[in-house]
Amino acid sequence: MTPRTKRILAKSLVVTIIAIVATFGLSFTARIALQMPIDWLSWLECTFIPILIGMPVSAFIFTQAETIQETCDKLEKSHAALKETHGRLTFVTSHDPMTGLLSRGEFMARMDRSRDEGECDTLLLIDPDHFSSINDKHGHAKGDEALVRIAKALVYTTRPGDSIGRLGGEEFGVLLRDVPKGQANTIAENIRRYIEGIPWGKGQQDGVKVTVSIGGAEIPHDADTQDVLRTAARCLLEAKQRGRNRVSFDYEAARLRVVAP
Repeated sequence: MTPRTKRILAKSLVVTIIAIVATFGLSFTARIALQMPIDWLSWLECTFIPILIGMPVSAFIFTQAETIQETCDKLEKSHAALKETHGRLTFVTSHDPMTGLLSRGEFMARMDRSRDEGECDTLLLIDPDHFSSINDKHGHAKGDEALVRIAKALVYTTRPGDSIGRLGGEEFGVLLRDVPKGQANTIAENIRRYIEGIPWGKGQQDGVKVTVSIGGAEIPHDADTQDVLRTAARCLLEAKQRGRNRVSFDYEAARLRVVAP
């Protein structure tokens, strides 16, 4: 006998006993009040009628209740599983699978929301210097390791409320919330120095050296997101032009030229 069946029988038995007691009380009280005799048939009726009627009815009701409860439990588990799956799918579609940072689309969406909220935010574009040489000399596995370490460094050197994304290839973006240009420049320098000082262990003996160039731009309330990106990209190119491993929040259009990443 299953636990479910035992529960149903136990509940039905309790209800049947209560029904028998109630039947006896009502029937005998009425007979006494009406001065009717209490014979063996009265005892038989008060005993077997509740059993014949109450037991099947209560068993049916409790069976349906158990079925409904089991269905509710299954629905709750299915809802929890669906919610978990939805959360995973949302994370996958909005985050870079290798670094765990925001994807380009999600990062741009946060930039748009930040602009609409009217805060004094600042965008940083971070690009590793001579990254292609790491892939060429040490293989793409070492290049992927460098990107992951840079991503971890960005998380470590920024605040929980800031947004960090991998914008494509080896380029990263950081959205500093409610941070003006002067303070953002200090944060960018901290990022640059931290990445420059990342220990590489045995890899350092093989000539692995990772530095980054950083370009920054404030995000005015009425600015176009693409204009802000272009400004930050020009500042990033200016940092590359001036020797790499540096931060730039200003650029000179006449000096810009195509340089290797």
